[in-house]
Amino acid sequence: MQKQHAEATPKDQEAGSKVAERIYRDYLTSYPDGGPTLPDFIEGIGRKESVTNDTRGPHRAFWSYESVLEGSDIPVPNRFLARACGESRGLQVLEDTPAGNQLNSYALDNRYVREGLVEHFDFDPVELETVHGQAWDCLSERFAEATEGLAIPFAADVTKGSVLGKTEMPALLKKANVGKEGIKFATPLPPHEHLPKEVHELISADPVRCQLFKGDYAFTKSPQSFAAALAAIDVPKSHKAAHKQAVDRLAGAKSYGELRLKAQASAFLPGVTLPTSVTQAATRSRGGHGVLNPVTAELAPKASGFER
Repeated sequence: MQKQHAEATPKDQEAGSKVAERIYRDYLTSYPDGGPTLPDFIEGIGRKESVTNDTRGPHRAFWSYESVLEGSDIPVPNRFLARACGESRGLQVLEDTPAGNQLNSYALDNRYVREGLVEHFDFDPVELETVHGQAWDCLSERFAEATEGLAIPFAADVTKGSVLGKTEMPALLKKANVGKEGIKFATPLPPHEHLPKEVHELISADPVRCQLFKGDYAFTKSPQSFAAALAAIDVPKSHKAAHKQAVDRLAGAKSYGELRLKAQASAFLPGVTLPTSVTQAATRSRGGHGVLNPVTAELAPKASGFER
């Protein structure tokens, strides 16, 4: 699908002009007596055309960015992964609905198509970009609101600026028949090495993951900032205890490096849970191999006359 899309993308002015002519013909067919402008026609696709494929089932796929698939040497945009699964598993995919397919075929983000519209049909390029974005935003919101079954995102981390993050996920969380329990990610959360294992496991759970953005747990932010974002979300009863523990643990650390040291110290002392207020100290082992074993000052073993 990715290759077919690349081959069909206009690569010169002639190809772009042909798409521009097709767009204008569709416009004239829709409004033979005049009236709305060409920008109105494009925006109207987002507001009025169907966002449901009658040949597919109730579950809807959503996507953002890309994935590295097993057996592939290059990243694959998740839009194609979602469409492939849509075809094989009967999922609704926006680009395969009447409205999404029409707007997608216009390739209004293509340079040569835009140039063709501007040159031949006196189209304002700034207005074109605005209308194009508005049409897709409207389509995406309507597509999410039409969800009757499960919502299945094909995405790694959800970013706040993506369509999935700013438009679709908020709409899905508001729907009574979807909400956090009706969102099931098709792709696993990528590893984030700076997060403690238990915290990463918590935010990997679908009802928690769908309420967070990548920026909430970014390494560039403080654990306390993440604790505030995590504390603000509503989690299922089954995750309440892990949620509270994660919030407390993050809120008590000044940096992710400090959290890592505490985790290493807990591993060094099996069965011991370190309080968040303890200051970490690195002590050189007495084995003579120069290994630094981080332990807390409170729990460091007292000197004795023999080695254990």
